[in-house]
Amino acid sequence: MSHLGANQPLYQSLAEHLRRAADTAPAHTRLPSVRALAREHGLNPSTVVAALRVLLREGLVYCREGSGTYVAPKTVFPLVPAEAEQIEIDFTTGTPTPEFFPVDEFKAAFNTVFDRDRGQAFAYPEPQGYSPLRHSIAAYLAQQGLTVNPDHVHITSGAQQAIFLLAQLLLAPGALALVESPCYPGALQAFQAVGARIAGVPLGQTGLRLAPLQQALRHAPRLIYTIPNFHNPTGAVYSADIRKQLVRLARERDFYIIEDDHISELHYTSTRPPLLWQEAPDRVLFVKSFSKMFMPGLRLGFIVVPGQLMPRVNTAKQTVDIGSSGLTQRALDLYLRSGHWNTHQALLRTIYRERAQVLYNALKRHWQGTAVFHPLRGGMNCWVGLPKGARASELLKLTAPQGVLFSPGDDFSVARQEYRNFLRISIAGTFPERIERGIALMARRWHRG
Repeated sequence: MSHLGANQPLYQSLAEHLRRAADTAPAHTRLPSVRALAREHGLNPSTVVAALRVLLREGLVYCREGSGTYVAPKTVFPLVPAEAEQIEIDFTTGTPTPEFFPVDEFKAAFNTVFDRDRGQAFAYPEPQGYSPLRHSIAAYLAQQGLTVNPDHVHITSGAQQAIFLLAQLLLAPGALALVESPCYPGALQAFQAVGARIAGVPLGQTGLRLAPLQQALRHAPRLIYTIPNFHNPTGAVYSADIRKQLVRLARERDFYIIEDDHISELHYTSTRPPLLWQEAPDRVLFVKSFSKMFMPGLRLGFIVVPGQLMPRVNTAKQTVDIGSSGLTQRALDLYLRSGHWNTHQALLRTIYRERAQVLYNALKRHWQGTAVFHPLRGGMNCWVGLPKGARASELLKLTAPQGVLFSPGDDFSVARQEYRNFLRISIAGTFPERIERGIALMARRWHRG
C-alpha cells in the first residue's frame, strides 16, 4: 500500500487510485475483482468495496450483477447537488416522459388479469414466456407483414437482457463481435461482460460502410449487432442495398445478425421502414423492447430466433432469471389484444413528429454553417457533428451549469477517443419550447467559448 496516500482513510486512497485508472481506461473495461484488488493492495475486501462505492456514486464505474465492475462511459461529468437541481433541459434521456404512459389502459388490463386469473397470475412463468403473449406478439408482427411462429418468440426482461442472452449463446471468451460505430453502449456492455473481443464498423447515414465491413469479416466474427432503423445514436436508416448486402454476407461468411428494433414504430414518413428480419429469418436474431414506446419500468421485450437456437435460448433464460414477470406478461397480452397499442403508437408519432421538426428548425437557426446534422426520419435521436478538433465534452461543461444536458459522442465510441466532436440530442423527454431554448443556449455557449 506504499503507493497509496498515507494521510487519508485507506478506502479513499484506493478510490483515488482507481479514479485515475478509470480516467485513462477505455469505457466498459472490466476492473479487477474485489478479491484481486484486495490482494494487490493488501487490503480487506470491505475496504475495496467502500472504495468502489465512491466511484459508483461519482458515475465513474457501473456494475453488472454476477459479472463485475466496469469503467463507465465518459458521459456527463459529476454535478454537485446544487447544479443537478438546475437541470431543466435534458437531451440525454431515451424514454418518453411519464405523462405519455398509457396508465389507465394498462391499469384496466391489470385489473382484468386479477379478476380472471386470481392466484394463477402469480405462478412461476414459463421460461420462454406466457404463451398467449407470444401469440399476441406474433399477431402484432403479422400486421406489419411478418409471418412469425409464436414458438420462435422468447419473452425477455427488456432488450438489454435479450442482447446479453444472445451474447452468452454465441460468443465464447475471446470470440469476435462486430458492432456499428458509433454504437449503443448497452450492446458494448453485454459483449464485454461475456469476454468477447469487439470491433467497430463505421456507420454512415445509409448503413454500415461496406468496404470496412468486408475487411472486418476477414477475422471471422460470430455475430454483428445492428440497429437498422432510426439508429441510436445517429438516427440512420439502412438502405435496401445495404440490407441485402449484409444478409448476403451473413450467409456466405456464416455469422448471425442481431437486429435491435428499438423504435421503428416511431416513423415520420408515411410508412414504417422494413425490418431486416424479413430478409433472412434464418440469419437475423430479432430483438425488441416495449420500453422506448411504452413504459420502461415494465422491463419486457422479446427475441425471435431461428429454430436451431430455440433450446439454447430457453436454457440461457432459465439460468438468468427463470422467467420474466408472469403478471406483467399477462397484462401486456391483454393490452396488445385490446388495440390500445396501435392507438398509443399513433399518438406518439404525432407528438414526436412535431418535436423532430422543432429540433431541426432550431438546429438550422442556431447551428447552420457550424455543425453537421440531418432531419430525423424517425426515432428520437439526432447526431450532431461539431468542427474537427472540437470536443463536445467541453461544450457540455459550459451548458450543464446552465441547465442543459446532452450526450457527448465518445459515450458511443467502440475505441478510445472516437467521435469527440460529435454529440447526440434526444427529444424523448423534452417539450418543444424547451428544445428551442436548449439548442439556442448551446449555440450561445459555443460561440462565446
